[in-house]
Amino acid sequence: MKKTKRYKSIDKRVITEGEKIDFTLYLSNETKTSMTLFLQSDSVVDSGEKFRLQQMERLYIEDEDSLCYEAYVQKHIQSIARAEDIPIDSKALIIYERATSVINEMFHNPESLETVKNTKPLVNTMVEVILRDSSAIESLMKITAHDYYTHTHSLNVSIYALTLGNHMGIEGSELERLGMAAMLHDIGKSKVDYEIINKNGILTEEEFDTMKNHSHLGHEIALKLGISDPKILSGIRHHHEMINGRGYPDQINGEKISPFARIIAVCDVFDALTTRRSYKNPMSTFEAIKLMKESMHEHLDMTILHSMIHMLRKR
Repeated sequence: MKKTKRYKSIDKRVITEGEKIDFTLYLSNETKTSMTLFLQSDSVVDSGEKFRLQQMERLYIEDEDSLCYEAYVQKHIQSIARAEDIPIDSKALIIYERATSVINEMFHNPESLETVKNTKPLVNTMVEVILRDSSAIESLMKITAHDYYTHTHSLNVSIYALTLGNHMGIEGSELERLGMAAMLHDIGKSKVDYEIINKNGILTEEEFDTMKNHSHLGHEIALKLGISDPKILSGIRHHHEMINGRGYPDQINGEKISPFARIIAVCDVFDALTTRRSYKNPMSTFEAIKLMKESMHEHLDMTILHSMIHMLRKR
């Protein structure tokens, strides 16, 4: 029996002129009951085909080509970010969706060198977009998911950290390193029992002790992956340390906690408060900031929190 082909819609704007595709592109007919071949796999997209694409409403690939398509987007993500024909809101969405996919894979295969290799260009792309277009910050923050999942949380925290770091004057490779630390800050949760990570309710004391291991585990994973940058490692290990020294895993305090870890801590708490969990509704930005400012002065660096408040006021 002949297998029925299944198709999925893709963003036509990611197809880059002058580059070869290794998946076949299709258009739907007027009744949308069948597909028409547009461009065969292993073809190079010329200027005429790129122009025709701009006139089309939808573009499709076969489901079985999904991995090839994702690899193509990954390869060309920086070109996509620089493309002048793609609106900034669309660029932000493309980057966010691609980053979500990569981080999801990272949490399923946390010790894969390939996955971390894919993470770096995404962070660099977000930095480039933020620095090239000030409205990109608003676009990225606008699409941060409002339901809490470990992988989307990591992406959201990296977006907040990059935005806050840029506001605080962190630039270039230093900003990229901050984004990398934020993207990987919860990688240790990949080694914590799924039932604890996704528990519908407050953790028991024993479960919380298990959860607290994720900072240490994340640091170990980063070392195994060959990450040696002390700032990135500190951001991963120390994002749950507290200003009063009662955090974990090392109970360090004040300025002994690295700036990266203190920035990530603020962004981590903010995202946790403003996203929906199975046992709570999300707070508004105002409610979250008010709670952080009034109740967490022994937990968070208030100077960094005030920078975040000033940054959010400008949006």
